[in-house]
Amino acid sequence: MSGEEIDAWLHPLRAVLDPAGEVSWPRLRDFADCLDDTLTRYPVGADLLAGPERSRRLLSVRAVLADSGFTDNPLAFQLLAQFVAGYRDIDLRDTTGLGHGDLIARHGTEHTRRRWLPTLRAGALAGIAITEPHGGSQVVRTRTHAVEGPAGTWLLTGRKTWISRLTEADVFVVFFRAPHGRLAAAAMDATDPRLRRQPLSPAGLAGWTWGVLDLDQVPVHPYDVLAQDGMAMLRGHFAAYRPLVTATALGAAAAVFDTVTENLADRRADGRITRIRDSSLVSLGRGHAHLITALLGAATASRLAAVGDERAELFGCVMKAHGVDTAHRVVADLAVLLGAAGFQSSCQTVKTGRDLSGLLYADGIHDALYRTAGKYHTVPVPTVPEPRTARGEVGMPTAAGT
Repeated sequence: MSGEEIDAWLHPLRAVLDPAGEVSWPRLRDFADCLDDTLTRYPVGADLLAGPERSRRLLSVRAVLADSGFTDNPLAFQLLAQFVAGYRDIDLRDTTGLGHGDLIARHGTEHTRRRWLPTLRAGALAGIAITEPHGGSQVVRTRTHAVEGPAGTWLLTGRKTWISRLTEADVFVVFFRAPHGRLAAAAMDATDPRLRRQPLSPAGLAGWTWGVLDLDQVPVHPYDVLAQDGMAMLRGHFAAYRPLVTATALGAAAAVFDTVTENLADRRADGRITRIRDSSLVSLGRGHAHLITALLGAATASRLAAVGDERAELFGCVMKAHGVDTAHRVVADLAVLLGAAGFQSSCQTVKTGRDLSGLLYADGIHDALYRTAGKYHTVPVPTVPEPRTARGEVGMPTAAGT
């Protein structure tokens, strides 16, 4: 199958997906070949639903791809590579780039970058700890907090919930209230004994462990703190990260689409069915159109994030919600066309449906993401008075007014 999804799904959209010619398409094909070769050595199929062995193999896949140079690529390449990875398995959503480690690369102190970036670029994982029991992803209600500790340190205490990569991460980026009350984030060694983990059993996305992370007076040094306002940093990060997750989900749905169409063609060719029903053909046509348009939307969001456009967060939110909704709906509509064979626990289509259900909650529950877009379109833009020079003339617009 190597490279076929690129020809069928991505290449027809090349002029739109890659208008500036930023993506090396031969390298994208190399990525697909490398991924297929690696998965031959470390299979992660639907029969390996969860557990240490599955996550060990996923880490091995990431390490091999990192060794081949696929952890340091522009966002435009990452987006398409994640579609290719998702085509094989949604649990490969951490295949390219630094993932949440990008927060360290962009905002870490020199000491923190020097400590963690070589490990992350070699394939290690960074986890992110944001959500809490009382407020979900409502970061403004964060209760995990730091107090002044000895020798200029802070001592961090709190509980984080629904944390992915719970036991696999080498480093966590933890969001908390600093002693001065502002939201902050710090890079934290995952091996610190004052971190306690309580794994839970997810209904989908079971490739990485998931659950509760408790922090009990974990020391944070000044050089561990990431250098920017916590909320602004978080918004910028997810503006770039969510389109990658979306592309992964759409790649997985595209694989189900191809599985169903091949199955129907084979059954008609060998006489098991005499014709494909009109309703099935309508579902296929509609599904293809929905997947293509959602992918274009994700690419738009990614492009806005890459250039730092002020609308990047809006597009990242709404296109992630729309893209995963679309992938989930297409898989649900098409899976039934496989018949009973498509409902075996070992069937990749079943696993894909379960994982897509998980993505409806991961990285922002979709009602909240859609609501973000609704607010953008309905809240009036504040009027900023034009500043005047000493002579009373209209001056240049302020940053708030640009």
